[in-house]
Amino acid sequence: MAQNEKEKALDLAKKAVEADTNSAPARIALSYAEQANFNLEEALNNLKEAVKLEPENALAWARLAELQLSFGRLNEALEAAQKAVAIEPNLSRTQTVLGFAYLTKVKTKDSKEAFEKAIALDQADPLPRLGLGLAKIRESDLREGRRDLEVALSLDPNNALVRSYLGKAYFEEKKDNLAADQFNTAKDFDPLDPTPFFYDAIHKQTTNRPVEALHDLQKAIELNDNRAVYRSKLLLDSDLAARSASLGRIYSDLGFQQLALIEGWKSVNADPSDFSGHRFLSDSYSVLPRHEIARVSELLQSQLLQPINITPIQPRLEESDLFLISAGGPAAVSFNEFNPLFYRNRIALQTSGIVGENGTWGGEGVVSGIYKKFSFSAGYTHFETDGWRKNADQDDDIANIFLQFELSPKTSIQAEYRYRDLERGDPQLRFFPEDVFFGQTNTEEWDTYRLGVRHSFSPSSVILGSLIYTDAEFGVRDEEPVVAPGVVTLLDIKNPQDAVSGEVQHLYRSRYVNLTSGAGYVDSDGIIDITTVLNPIIVPLPDNKTQVRVDGDVKHANVYAYSNIKPLDNLTFTVGASGDFTDADSPDIGNKSQFNPKLGIVWSPFPDTTVRAAAFRVLKRILITDQTLEPTQVAGFNQFFDDFNGTEAWRYGGAIDQKFARDISGGVELSKRDLETPWLDQFGNSSEVDWEESLIRAYLFWTPHAWLALKAEYQYERVEREEELTDGVKEMDTHRVPLGINFFHPCGLSASVTTTYYNQDGEFERIIGGGGVFQTGKDDFWLVDAAINYRLPKRYGFITIGARNLFDEEFKYYDLDWENPSIQPERFFFARLTLALP
Repeated sequence: MAQNEKEKALDLAKKAVEADTNSAPARIALSYAEQANFNLEEALNNLKEAVKLEPENALAWARLAELQLSFGRLNEALEAAQKAVAIEPNLSRTQTVLGFAYLTKVKTKDSKEAFEKAIALDQADPLPRLGLGLAKIRESDLREGRRDLEVALSLDPNNALVRSYLGKAYFEEKKDNLAADQFNTAKDFDPLDPTPFFYDAIHKQTTNRPVEALHDLQKAIELNDNRAVYRSKLLLDSDLAARSASLGRIYSDLGFQQLALIEGWKSVNADPSDFSGHRFLSDSYSVLPRHEIARVSELLQSQLLQPINITPIQPRLEESDLFLISAGGPAAVSFNEFNPLFYRNRIALQTSGIVGENGTWGGEGVVSGIYKKFSFSAGYTHFETDGWRKNADQDDDIANIFLQFELSPKTSIQAEYRYRDLERGDPQLRFFPEDVFFGQTNTEEWDTYRLGVRHSFSPSSVILGSLIYTDAEFGVRDEEPVVAPGVVTLLDIKNPQDAVSGEVQHLYRSRYVNLTSGAGYVDSDGIIDITTVLNPIIVPLPDNKTQVRVDGDVKHANVYAYSNIKPLDNLTFTVGASGDFTDADSPDIGNKSQFNPKLGIVWSPFPDTTVRAAAFRVLKRILITDQTLEPTQVAGFNQFFDDFNGTEAWRYGGAIDQKFARDISGGVELSKRDLETPWLDQFGNSSEVDWEESLIRAYLFWTPHAWLALKAEYQYERVEREEELTDGVKEMDTHRVPLGINFFHPCGLSASVTTTYYNQDGEFERIIGGGGVFQTGKDDFWLVDAAINYRLPKRYGFITIGARNLFDEEFKYYDLDWENPSIQPERFFFARLTLALP
């Protein structure tokens, strides 16, 4: 073993066991040989046999504790380590293993005592120095902890692992040059270890070198399975998921949105119980139209799965990712993986502000912190704008408090309160610019309370629970209604709601199958008050005010099960189903039961080729705060769009993603949605209308230089709707061709320019008199968006100055996302500042 002749060592160890099956030393030797050959299960089994043969063998118990940590079995590891120390307390090795066992359970006081005893027994051993340093860092004594890591390195200068964690300690102290030196040296000493490549990628990403970071992280993912000597297959999958999520964030920095999404899906599919993949998908969905349900649902899942951490709850304004990037990495500790221990006791502040034309301004402050096994996040954000036209104004206030407490490494509880007060006019971007509801005001006011729990029965079995209560009121007031002009002078709709939802989900992981199953129930009590005021001159009536009250109570239950079956390393099948059961007083939703099959496949026939396909059915059900624990995607195809409640939809899709070279990637995706949308006619009769949506998307991304990222994309979208219910468009074809270049300089300065060609034609509803008529329309145009960004030194934040629709292009365009139009009908200059302290 000392000469790294692993096969010969394995052969000799097996012969030793054959010569004497009752020899504990032979079993211990065999465990080392099996571990070196990546057979952790056999190594563990031999150690279990060794302690049976010699129950008083302290080294055998210490070795058993190490291997239990490799499987994430923290309780079993601690028991074995305590047994080793009880047998032989004066061995440095037993005290060291006990220290790491305590450390993985964040019992830092006990771990420091064990490490200090180990150091007193053997001052030349670097391992207890490493452990002592990590324990001090976890207690927020970063300076003293880093000094112990330096001592550990002086005792073993060739230890790449110690150098990696010393580099991370320097990174936490914002000593970037020292961190880079340690990462580079660690790579030289052990070029097969992914750890220094991963941490160096984070370092480079935060110093405005995303292309170099991309290369390092790709290397870390390539080397991930080399840690099979220290980590079980399940933990390796978790590591891969964390690295994929971090890779996705780098792709986002480069402007490669499609690649970022692919990595997010890979992360979630590799390990559905890893919070980082869900959090990254949530952030990515924020820039996609009609993905609000998917965004906030992924955020909820990430919150329930996350360990205590310093990361603030997702801000309402532009996401800075400063703490998310720094906190990236494997979330499960083991004897040779200590990344979570850098979540040290501290308080952090993140604040951002934006100003722009049309009276646009916003501000946000979020304070978050960790103390031992408790973490919190509290923040407030305000955003307002007059909009690009009359009555396109918005005024939005959000407050949030989030608390989390780890009862043990297996169990975590959390509570959250959220308040929102939103008022907006009519911001929808319709094809005919004069079609505006100038007298309309839309309001929302929410109070939301949430309780959550996570419990891990084992590293492969996790259960989540979520309970949400909301007290909300929605309103629409139109003082210039177009219905019966001159007759109706006021339309006022109020919709108060009280709702409660409960969900439970179980996540099971194994080498070949991941199973996600769960159930939920929603009970929403609401009424709809409709007030109409008539013109007394035109319609002389004794009472010109009419009021109608409609019951809006809805009860909904759902169950689901999704399995990701992996018969081969390059092939994953998704097979699942869900059931929805609705009981609603509202005639447009009614009573409905629906079975939803789910099928998907992800296949990599070649190392650089990924083929995806999916077919599934979904029911747009009522959701409290638009959130659900049910998986939001199948093989990378989103399930939950912002459709009308009660909409039944089938989605079919296929895609090929190809990496042509280290710096060139491309792909194409096709999908179709067949929808049956509920509709009420003027007599109150309910029926369904057929809608169809088709999407073709292609992309080509290239990083020709360490400072440059180029992108070319094409997107075609077709919409067809029956005339009884169109929501403004009967049929429409839209072509988009974004062409972009991003520039990054290591000094912190970056710039981006994206020019996009749009071509849209179709039949659009035009508001004339008291109703609407359909007219054909067509327009094509180019829009240019540009921005200059400066990354402040030592990761303190960003300054951005930019412009949307730089050349003030006039155009006609219908945006399907009526709440958040993706393009600006007139030039918009803005400046944004984001700060993160400390």
